[in-house]
Amino acid sequence: MDVGRPCVICNTRSLGSIEPMELESLRLLVSVADHASFTRAATKSGMTQSALSRQVQRLEREFNARLLYRDGRGVKLTEAGKRLVDLGKHIFRSVEELKEDLLVASSRFRGTVTLGLPPSFGSAISVALVRRFSKDYPEARLHVVVAYSGALADWLEAGQIDVAVLYDVHRSATLLVTPLLTEFLYLVQAFSKGSQKIAKLSELGVGTYVVPSFENGLRKIVNAAATASNVEMKILAEVDSLDATKELVETGNERCVLPYSAVYREVKAGRLVARRFDDVRMQALLVLATPLHKPVTKLASAVLQLVEREVGQFMKEGVLAGVPP
Repeated sequence: MDVGRPCVICNTRSLGSIEPMELESLRLLVSVADHASFTRAATKSGMTQSALSRQVQRLEREFNARLLYRDGRGVKLTEAGKRLVDLGKHIFRSVEELKEDLLVASSRFRGTVTLGLPPSFGSAISVALVRRFSKDYPEARLHVVVAYSGALADWLEAGQIDVAVLYDVHRSATLLVTPLLTEFLYLVQAFSKGSQKIAKLSELGVGTYVVPSFENGLRKIVNAAATASNVEMKILAEVDSLDATKELVETGNERCVLPYSAVYREVKAGRLVARRFDDVRMQALLVLATPLHKPVTKLASAVLQLVEREVGQFMKEGVLAGVPP
């Protein structure tokens, strides 16, 4: 570079003062350098070669320096041109990185979302949901509440929770419900070698049962099926604790009715036996629910999709037993 000529990079104007037309001219200069040809750069840019040449000449006047020269093999950069092209590439690379950062920042999920899960379903899926949520949305917080469907529905209507998975809710004037999974129900008892693989509905009249209270969605399904079949159940106790129910059944002669997801660990360990009922009335519809009076936030919508994905995965793994909607 000539000693007496101003240094291109040391131009005293900041990037913020460069006019839009100059940035476009700089972009075109970079294209010419990359293609080593005015013709190819003009074709790539969708403009005539003469228009492209004028843009480069504009830069040369602005920086008072020769930027390009031609030889027998095409177009080459002068020393000043090389420095300006390097600067241009740095500028455009920085702009693209900033654009990506801003897009990521605008799409980040922040805040807290509260998800309600019934005990039997929550015992199987809540840990995986929390881990996946934490990984996918590190700047947000998931609050999981485990309760029976009746309580969860009330809390949804009151705006105390954002999303819930409910049993046996087909229609509601206050909730928006979407079918998630139809779960098979199982007759659960302590392990015995002679256990059958299939359970008959008539077996609800055999032995004693531990059942949840009437606000539990599963209790309503079992009661309806027993009544329709004229089967009278002998109930030892109403217990609103999944862990206590399973312990009573495991350590005694009592039975209970649960979806497979609630007992898959105990069945796998050989402590309990779960036999699927062969009657379509012994199936439980699981739905995703949100309140109608409250808009679904972006974060709540993400949780809905997350639950659906995890349900699909757990069905593949055999933890959830049922059929998709």
